[in-house]
Amino acid sequence: MKIWNPFRKTIDTTVNNAKAEASTTNYLRGDSEGSSITSDTAQSISTVLSCVNIKANALAVIPIKTYEYTKSGKIESKSFSLYSLLRYSPNKDLVASLYKKMMSQDIDLRGNHYSQIVRNGRGDIVGLYPLLADKMEVLTNKNKKLYRYDGNLVENSKILHVFDIPDTTGHKGISRIEHQKQLLEFAKNTSKHGNDLFKNSARPSGTYEIPGELTKQAFERLLESLDRKYSGHGNAGKPMLLEGGLTFKAQTISNSDAEWLASRKFNREEICAIFGVPSSMINDTANTAYGNLEQKYLEFYTGTVFPLTTILEEVFRLSLLNENQKNTHSIKFKYNTMLRVDAKTRSEYYQTRFNAGSITPNEIREYEDENGFDGGDECYLQLNLSTVKNLNKGNNNG
Repeated sequence: MKIWNPFRKTIDTTVNNAKAEASTTNYLRGDSEGSSITSDTAQSISTVLSCVNIKANALAVIPIKTYEYTKSGKIESKSFSLYSLLRYSPNKDLVASLYKKMMSQDIDLRGNHYSQIVRNGRGDIVGLYPLLADKMEVLTNKNKKLYRYDGNLVENSKILHVFDIPDTTGHKGISRIEHQKQLLEFAKNTSKHGNDLFKNSARPSGTYEIPGELTKQAFERLLESLDRKYSGHGNAGKPMLLEGGLTFKAQTISNSDAEWLASRKFNREEICAIFGVPSSMINDTANTAYGNLEQKYLEFYTGTVFPLTTILEEVFRLSLLNENQKNTHSIKFKYNTMLRVDAKTRSEYYQTRFNAGSITPNEIREYEDENGFDGGDECYLQLNLSTVKNLNKGNNNG
């Protein structure tokens, strides 16, 4: 069987010959028919697009590394077969940062991400290919989880499946878009209302009054003239020439029109809450001081990004490592990379660890992409410090 991935390339896959039984339960099909909000159309809402993009970018810049457990401790394992796939390129058509962005976007917009796991004859993983989530169905057959992609049955071991909000079965993730359609519809309609209002130059509606009655010909000529000469942004502010005793009486703007900006602010806050993104991170800085804003960024990384990377690490271990490798290797996101954007925080972090003897000068230089030096692999402690044990023995020279 051949499975089409989003890059329009075929990949050979071995599939279990067992047919799905009639009692097989489909856990992925939603009840979204008739709604104008889908995972694709939701991105036309600016706040949704901003939240999805912010989370995807945050995940994209954190590198994934593999480690090996040795007698002397845990070391970075660059020779491990998965290292280059997860750190640099999961397949020949895609770099790791974009792959992580695709995973984040799928999870936020569709609730689930799927990748095809491709192995060579020895069973080593040689590629990870993102699949279209909308074409995947999650099935169970005799308590065994299976997948059906574009009509083809695929074994569990051939699919990397990631989600962050599990449904009641635990077999798939819940789509934020599906579960918050009403809110997103309201946000979309609010935006459309504002656009319609400003198409008329943000002017209130009014009435045209004339003593007597217009003929059909005069009425049609008036409509054509108003539409051609006085509607739209280009005609805003033009003096209006009325004839035959016709007068224009403006009406005051309605409360619903006057409050549409407040509604949009409410929508932003609600949508940000759905995606776990502080509203301050999408340039909504109202009532946000600098110190408060800094706290919001910390909140975002610890409350939103860190849980997602933890899930990914556990799913990678479950799906990408065999039983022997699970005892000898681990897959971790390297969080210290985020310190690069803040020189002051980075310096304080290095100094604290250096003074505690938990990091060497060469390790600091490696984090900064600089070459090490001879003698820089030793840990240091301040001379004026001593252990309580030595003090009790009278070994303190002070």
